[in-house]
Amino acid sequence: MEKKNLLSLIKEAEVVKFCQELVRIKSVNPPGDELQAAEYVASVLKKLGLEVELIKHSPTRASVLARLKSSRKKPGLLYNGHLDTVPVGAEEWIHEPFRADVAEGKIWGRGTADMKGGLAVLMVVAKVLAEARLPLQGDLIIAATAGEEVDSLGATTVAARPNLGPVQAVVIPEPSYNDIFVAEKGAFWIEITTQGKTAHGSMPEMGRNAVMMMVTLINELGKMSFPYKEHPLLGGFTQSINTIAGGVKTNVVPDYCAVTVDMRTVPGQDHRAILGQVEDLIADLSRRLPDFKALVKVTNDRAPVETSPEEPAVQSFADVVAEVAGERPVPKGVRYYTDAVAFVPVLKAPMIICGPGDAKLAHQPNEHVEISKLVQAARIYTLAAAKLLQ
Repeated sequence: MEKKNLLSLIKEAEVVKFCQELVRIKSVNPPGDELQAAEYVASVLKKLGLEVELIKHSPTRASVLARLKSSRKKPGLLYNGHLDTVPVGAEEWIHEPFRADVAEGKIWGRGTADMKGGLAVLMVVAKVLAEARLPLQGDLIIAATAGEEVDSLGATTVAARPNLGPVQAVVIPEPSYNDIFVAEKGAFWIEITTQGKTAHGSMPEMGRNAVMMMVTLINELGKMSFPYKEHPLLGGFTQSINTIAGGVKTNVVPDYCAVTVDMRTVPGQDHRAILGQVEDLIADLSRRLPDFKALVKVTNDRAPVETSPEEPAVQSFADVVAEVAGERPVPKGVRYYTDAVAFVPVLKAPMIICGPGDAKLAHQPNEHVEISKLVQAARIYTLAAAKLLQ
C-alpha cells in the first residue's frame, strides 16, 4: 500500500477518542489501579485482530502484551506505553483532570502528555496496520505497562517473557514533542535515617537529637564528590535532597529523622560505588561524633540507558520524522527515566523515545496534549512500522 493511502487511514477523531477514553479511566500511581485501563486497551486491540494477553499483577493492576503477527522473517518492533499516571495534586485545574476536555486544539487532563496520548497513538497505529493488511515480515508488538511512574512493574514483567524478542528497536512515545531521544539518565534514590533518643524539650542534654545529626550529615553529603564522566547527550551527575521528616512534637527531642535523595546518573557510574561512598560517610561520622547513628537504604535503582545515534533503526526512524514533520531531528538525551530501563538490557535492542506530549507539562497542573501533535505522532509511528517491518 502506498504511503498516502496508508496515512489516509489515520483519523483524527479516533486518536482523540482513544486518548479521551484513556484519560477518563483513573490509573493514578500510587496505588496503581491500572486494571481498567489495561482492560480497555486489551479490548480495543483484540477487536482489531491482534493476539492479546492481559497480564495481571494483582487484583487491581495489569499490563497488556499484544502482537500483530507477521511472517517473522525479520525481528519485531516493540512499541511501549505506560498506563499509570502521577497524582493530580492540590492545585486547581482549568479543566477537570479526568474529564478529557477538548479546547484550543488540545486535550486536557492528567496523563494526556505523560503518556496516555502516546498510548492512544499506538492503538491507532495498530488499527491502521491491521486494517491495511500489510505483508509484514516482523511482528508489531505493543506493550501497555503498569507501574512506570514508580517501579516499572509491568515492563519488568513483560521483558522477562522468554518469547518477547528479538526486536529491531524499543520505541516509547514518552513526551518529546515528537523529537527523538536515544539516551536517558539513571535514577538512584536513597533514604537516609538518623536515630537518636527522645527527651523532654526543656532537657535536651538528656536526649540525642536525630534532626541535628541529620543537619551534620546533609552538610557532609553536600561536600562529597561522586566521580563521573560528562556524557555528550546527558551531561553530568546530579543529586538533590527532596524530602525531610523528623520529630514528633515541639517539646520532644527527636529520636528520628529521614531524608530522601534523588541522584541522576550517567553511563559509566556504578550505583554500588555511590552507595559505598554514602555508607563510608556514615561510618566516618559514627567514629568522629559521639552517639551518631544512621542507616541508608536504596529505594529506586535504575541504570542509565543509551543507544548510539548511528544505529540503523534510529536513523530509519529519524528519516520518517523528517518526512512527516519536515525537519530531521538530531537525537538527544533526557534527564528522566522510562520503561526502556527494563526492556533495553534484556532485549539488547536500540531505544528510541519519540512522543506527542510536551515534557514540560508532565506531572504539571493543566496537563494537555496538542491534537495536531497526536496526529503527527500517529503518522510517524505508522510509517516507521511499515518501513521497519516490511
